[in-house]
Amino acid sequence: MQKIKFIGYSNDLILNKIIEETIVSFANKHGFKIEKLEYNFVDLKAMRSLNVDYLNHDNHTDILTFDYSEGKNLIAEVYISLPMMRENSKKHNQSVDNECFRLISHGLFHCLGYKDKTPDEKAAMRKMEEEFIFAVSRETNQDV
Repeated sequence: MQKIKFIGYSNDLILNKIIEETIVSFANKHGFKIEKLEYNFVDLKAMRSLNVDYLNHDNHTDILTFDYSEGKNLIAEVYISLPMMRENSKKHNQSVDNECFRLISHGLFHCLGYKDKTPDEKAAMRKMEEEFIFAVSRETNQDV
């Protein structure tokens, strides 16, 4: 049974089945089955606390991914900072929706084994994020 939850952000687009279907589609393309994937949208205080408690980093970040996957069964918790998501959308001249989709996909891609430490890894991650955003946008625009 595939289970994807979005907690703490009431945006009609992320509650739309298209986001869930796109996540499942990208996971399936990489040979993964989603067992449990939880996206938690939190404030700065909660994100900083997670960062300190689990990673010993005393700073703000836009996303943290805790991957508990076993083999190709994807099990993960993703935490997204709502204030940083909104700030990043302005900084990168993106809609808040597109920045949200970017972060959702970013967490997923980490669970699928992708990294973003080197410039080449960052470029590959960005390309996949853009493909995800395009896939979601293409589907949501057909519903209008």
